[in-house]
Amino acid sequence: MWQHMVARRDAGLVLVFSPHPDDEVIACGGTIARHAAEGARVRVVFSTDGAMSHAAVLGIESDPSPPELREIRQGEARAAAKAMGLSAESAEFLGFPDTRLADHLPEFRREVTRVLRAHPEVSMVYLPHEIRELNADHRLTGEVVLSCLGELGMTPALFRYVVWDERTEEEFAFVNRRPAADVPAGDERLVAFDITDRLPVKQAAFREHRTQVELFSPAQDRPVVPLAFQERVMNGTVEEFWTTEEVEGP
Repeated sequence: MWQHMVARRDAGLVLVFSPHPDDEVIACGGTIARHAAEGARVRVVFSTDGAMSHAAVLGIESDPSPPELREIRQGEARAAAKAMGLSAESAEFLGFPDTRLADHLPEFRREVTRVLRAHPEVSMVYLPHEIRELNADHRLTGEVVLSCLGELGMTPALFRYVVWDERTEEEFAFVNRRPAADVPAGDERLVAFDITDRLPVKQAAFREHRTQVELFSPAQDRPVVPLAFQERVMNGTVEEFWTTEEVEGP
């Protein structure tokens, strides 16, 4: 039950690993807002800088340029954190190149290890599914976080999410795959958390990612995040996670 999650939360910190700025809201925005409202300490860790969203998805490389987007999206992530009830300082940016996390895995592993060692009290971790996610930045974030947790002997409650599946890939018209060799664990199950009461907060946080949900560049004729995808995020009253934990949604 949610009360069991609250009890685990009270014992430590909630860490959310997000491949790019906006994935934290898409996957966990309502759940983060609930944790914050209940008094939890929540920290969001972003793997990549998000600088390539316009270039990779829309072919737009100026106004904004990737370096400009890097700075803008950090500000958006901090604003989204505040909208969810966190402090702006709760957002941490590891800054690896967007779409190219696969090229920096040793360095990324060191940074994830540093983050985890700095927070031995972590009791819950939200992370991309290391197998079910199709996007390489997403899947590798989950894979490395799990590997580092194992190496450090840390055993927080794990809740894996999926943002980038085949439907998302088709809607974005963008593919960046690095398939996993493994298959999902047979004992994991999908749980759905009702976020109806936190949906307005999630919506407000999602809107803070303006570069992704609006026509931010004069060259755009569609947002980076397709409208159909946005509609699902803005209207979804549940957030789903794969877990082996003995809990149910609230």
